Amino acid sequence: MLVSLDVVAELHTTKRIRELAEVLREEAGKQGADLHTGDDVERMIADRVTLVAQRMGVTPRTVLANYVTDEQVREWGTGLALELREAELVTHDTPPVVVSRRDGLMVLAAFGVCGTLALRNAERRQDADPMVVVKDAADSTTEVAVSMFEGRGDLVEIGGLTLVVGRKVISMTLEALRHGWWDCTCEQPHRPDGGCGLQDRLAHDLAVLGGWLSTGEQIGRSA
Repeated sequence: MLVSLDVVAELHTTKRIRELAEVLREEAGKQGADLHTGDDVERMIADRVTLVAQRMGVTPRTVLANYVTDEQVREWGTGLALELREAELVTHDTPPVVVSRRDGLMVLAAFGVCGTLALRNAERRQDADPMVVVKDAADSTTEVAVSMFEGRGDLVEIGGLTLVVGRKVISMTLEALRHGWWDCTCEQPHRPDGGCGLQDRLAHDLAVLGGWLSTGEQIGRSA
């Protein structure tokens, strides 16, 4: 199901989106994050609602009416505030990575897999919020694609917040699958360690971005 840009433009001005934006700003503010008073938050929520609607094959208004609650948006606000604080600290210390265009395309595919897995597990938010992955996977796809478009030759540099968020998308998905928090789509028996072929592919793509996932270790660090 396709959603036109006109629908997206209209959606972020609706009363319900404005109410949810205020809830998100209030919750993020409690966590020390100062979000701008323009319409960026409204557009962010509208974009997320539209993306979920496209993946589910329903209208954005159906998603707003049935799948987005104030409590869920408060969770987004808390998560967003944490992301902003972590990003501010981590981005300055994260050196860029250089990848081949082929590997870059595989990373873009990995973001798509992560987004699909997150939507399949949209109701399983206790240990890892799928909607965070859905939104960040879409953002990372755009940012990495832009880097690839603007790069010269066969090598592409990816750095800054794009690199940090991209690592987080894949590592959050891997962790949720490895621990059984989310259902996997590989349809194959998992190994004793919880891994499978799909996770091996995602782990390779995470390594391309300079991150890793190991038991008992922090994920998404630079190599």
